[in-house]
Amino acid sequence: MTNDRHGMTPADAQRIQDQARAAGCWLMWFVSTSDPEHPGKAVAWAITADPTGGTLAPGLLVADTLDELRAMLPAGLTRRERTAVMPELVLETWD
Repeated sequence: MTNDRHGMTPADAQRIQDQARAAGCWLMWFVSTSDPEHPGKAVAWAITADPTGGTLAPGLLVADTLDELRAMLPAGLTRRERTAVMPELVLETWD
C-alpha cells in the first residue's frame, strides 16, 4: 500500500462513513498491522466498493495497537476475517 495520504482522526473516519451511507455507498475498512510505511503501528484505510473496483477514501487511521485502532473505527461496523483474495498485509476488514 502506498501512503501519500494524511492521517485522519476518528471524527474524520465517522464523517466519511456517514457521507458514504447517506450517498448509498458501501464503505469497507481494511486493517493491517504490517504496513511497511507505519512499522509497529496498526493502520486502517477505507475503500468505497463499486463495480469498477472502488475508490480509496482520503486518509488513514493510525494507532499504536490493534485495540486502539479498532476503537477509532466508525460506529456500527461489523468485523470480518480477511479472505484469500486480499493482500497478505490485510489482517481484517470492517463494513
